[in-house]
Amino acid sequence: MKTAKENNTCIIFLEGEINAQNAPGLQAEVEELLAANPGMEIAFDAKELNYISSAGLRLLLSVQKMMGKNKLTIRNVSGDVYDIFAMTKFTDLMQVEKALREIDVTGATVVGKGRSSTVYRIGVENIVKLYAAGVPLEKIKQEMALAKKAFVAGVPTAISYDLVTVDGAYGVVFEMLDNADTVGRTITAHPEQFAEIMEKFTEVYKTIHSMDIEGMKGFISLKDTWNKWAEGMEADGSFTQEETGLLKKLIAAIPNRSTMVHCDFHAGNVMYQQGEIVVIDMADIGFGHPIFDLAAGAFHARYSGSATRQQVHGMTQENMLRFWDKLLSLYFETEDAQELAEIKALCDYFGLLRGALFPMKHVQIAPELKAFHVEETRKYLFPNMDKALAAASRLSEWFK
Repeated sequence: MKTAKENNTCIIFLEGEINAQNAPGLQAEVEELLAANPGMEIAFDAKELNYISSAGLRLLLSVQKMMGKNKLTIRNVSGDVYDIFAMTKFTDLMQVEKALREIDVTGATVVGKGRSSTVYRIGVENIVKLYAAGVPLEKIKQEMALAKKAFVAGVPTAISYDLVTVDGAYGVVFEMLDNADTVGRTITAHPEQFAEIMEKFTEVYKTIHSMDIEGMKGFISLKDTWNKWAEGMEADGSFTQEETGLLKKLIAAIPNRSTMVHCDFHAGNVMYQQGEIVVIDMADIGFGHPIFDLAAGAFHARYSGSATRQQVHGMTQENMLRFWDKLLSLYFETEDAQELAEIKALCDYFGLLRGALFPMKHVQIAPELKAFHVEETRKYLFPNMDKALAAASRLSEWFK
């Protein structure tokens, strides 16, 4: 019996066929393993399992009884074996997960790229969002679950229908219409559509911020998330206890809201297809004040000179700044230059706050980029904290 350990879980690999001849011996080995490791969780990997008889099913059922209320996980199940589990209703008793389909993106067109994922077109009507190596499967499944909740709540999201692997990394396949591309790349390729696209983009942005999701399970508080990020920056020595206190003070100054917040809604993260905005990234969605989203916009505008940032958004620096100006004008329904300057200054303080926490949002970034954002915080946010807190006191005024 082959086994492997993952954290506090022992993975048992099932191979070949499990039938009346070998099931009793396998059960004895499993019971011996459990006796020698009290408290250890058990999961089965069925990637190499070709067939399982009723004797094998009884073995799994006995292990399930040993685990009590926790459902036994059986992963990487082939289609034929999954049919046996489904027919016998074992899929209701246990967490049975089908083996992921392997696909190839060689030669596929890249239609979007971020720090943790790349989006490829793999057909006329399909795209795949391929996550960077190291992004855990549970986080991806959580994003898929949040996307479904957001869709039910009224957000125009793409429908994900398949979880796949590409050279060991995980990906999610979405159904899209022909010629769908990111908002940023569409604006770059079709500048004459800028005004039309910006109106639709802002409309969806404001729609998200009008959704009260209080009581909907699965969505987290952005305030809680940002506070944890601040604590993480202190724990790894990036900020002192006093500096972390300042960050948390600014977070606390944000009015409490139970409205939906996307937290990464930008031109390189949202698709445009046949005149409609379609959201495909739901990794950070939660509830809170809209400033959590506007902070991201300010952050992107501040660092729009970065080649990496331009690649992620699919736009030049000039177009990124134009995009940010137009978004604020449409969002706050004003063309007044003084009002817009005040709004931009307010958003910029929270953009700097986001920058201070950025390394905890993207833990895989290079150490020198992390050090850069820490220094930016010390140079531009901490010396102006009184102004930032004063600006925060006006959030209720600007966001009715």
